[in-house]
Amino acid sequence: MPGQAAPDVKVVHFADPWCWWSWGLEPVLQRLREVYGDRLQVEYRMGGMCKDLDAWMKEYAVDEASTVDWIRESMALFKNALDPEYLRKSGVRSTYPACLAFKAAQRQDEHKAEKFFRRMMEVFQVQAASGTEETLLRIGRSVGLDRARLAKDLHTEEVEAAFEEDRRTMERSRANFLTLVVSAGGTSEAKSEVFTSGPFEEMIGRFRPGLAKRAPTEILEYVEKHRDLTPGHEVAEVFRIGEDDADRRLVGLEKAGMLDRFEWAGSHFWTARKLALDKLPLEVVKISHVPPESRIEIVTDLTPIVTSAVQNLYTEVAREPGKAFHFPLGLEALRFVGYPDEDLKQLPKTAVESFAGVGYPFATKSIRPGDTVLDVGSGSGTDALYASLLAGPRGRVIGLDFTPAMIEKARANIERMGLTHVTIVEGEATKIPLPDTGVDVVTSNGVLNLVPDKQAAFHEIFRVLRPGGLLQLADIVVQEDVGAVCGLNPQLWADCIGGAAVEADYLKTIREAGFEDLRIVKRIDYFSKSGSESTKRITKSFGAESVVISARKPGI
Repeated sequence: MPGQAAPDVKVVHFADPWCWWSWGLEPVLQRLREVYGDRLQVEYRMGGMCKDLDAWMKEYAVDEASTVDWIRESMALFKNALDPEYLRKSGVRSTYPACLAFKAAQRQDEHKAEKFFRRMMEVFQVQAASGTEETLLRIGRSVGLDRARLAKDLHTEEVEAAFEEDRRTMERSRANFLTLVVSAGGTSEAKSEVFTSGPFEEMIGRFRPGLAKRAPTEILEYVEKHRDLTPGHEVAEVFRIGEDDADRRLVGLEKAGMLDRFEWAGSHFWTARKLALDKLPLEVVKISHVPPESRIEIVTDLTPIVTSAVQNLYTEVAREPGKAFHFPLGLEALRFVGYPDEDLKQLPKTAVESFAGVGYPFATKSIRPGDTVLDVGSGSGTDALYASLLAGPRGRVIGLDFTPAMIEKARANIERMGLTHVTIVEGEATKIPLPDTGVDVVTSNGVLNLVPDKQAAFHEIFRVLRPGGLLQLADIVVQEDVGAVCGLNPQLWADCIGGAAVEADYLKTIREAGFEDLRIVKRIDYFSKSGSESTKRITKSFGAESVVISARKPGI
């Protein structure tokens, strides 16, 4: 995709839609996808479990009964539920047609081919359906593949050759169906018979130190994304919680009408209902959201953890503005929150593309020609540059940020505009590296909700403002306390919702810092522009919105 970087990590799985070991490794692969996002690519290579089932059983000295025992013993290792009698019940005689179908699907669309592979495992191994060509085509169509093309490609020499190459690669690698091969930073390592993601995450950490990780947070969103069958063990692995906790949460979501439960071979599987709700009851949010694995509730200083999550996210915003994020970005966001088009034309495209603000703080009309302006959380420099248009060449604008990638981008944008009265300094809102009373106006846009100690931040802003100086800001506020429901979750902080204060408390904090003439100038349903239906739903659950606020430091 344009604007997206190549994956940092590749994980190769030699697989087969009929192989129970492939189903056993699926929770591990899903966890890795959730943690690393598009920084990680999973590549399925078709190993072909058996061309002829009878010959395969003879080779391994098993019959139908002992094969079921073998599968049961395997399930005790990987814990992902399936029907241990699926081979007999389905009547399958060869796994090769399904492997060929996957290779044919890859010729259409890699992403749909992955969904196709997942759905084949569900249909064959959980539901014990037959593996006829008609079944393969039906599954393909259900994930959006072109049925006619799939039917044609299934029998081509090109697809046969691609399957044979996968099998040869598996032989050359001396891998088996229990193996995952991780490649990153020019290094590869294979690991077999490991059915939890921890060792693979450790490996990736060695290969690519500092690679951003995201903690999965919402079970309902995860199950909705799959749309088909999700076993409880997969939820436990992806969210790093116990099997009992996963089951409790899934049952709770079922009772709340969010999920449906299905039973095959004595095991429970879950699928999401099609919801017409624009927000969720808070008790459902609490069940669905999982506290992070770092046990934040016992940590007294949240700042380092939140800082890491925020920096990881906004490094991506700086470097990959073409990616899809859960919030509006760039020119679309600027227009939505109210920036005039004629003013935006004066700013560099590279500043505009990474704009992640939540409002139009300049609606307060606080900045005058000749003013010294501080932009707290200046990001790629959009607001600092915009403020320079208002302060003029006799004014001065200082941008403050703590994400190196954003600072680098902002400085490059200042250079592009040839401005000498705009500078960017590295620092935090709670420790602003400026002297007392040297600033006429402080502006900030979508940043203070990311700061754990808001009281300290507003005291610092008050300190650097001159007597009579003005504060203008746009930020996210909520009507219900997110932390009380979801816990102190750094990923939700980075997503602009976890750290958002209840509106009344937010305004009280500003007043207690010493500001007066406090007023809300504008409100926006900011998350209505999100590309994520889950984000829209949860933000409405908490009454989250963007507000533009103005305030004044009392004069002498």
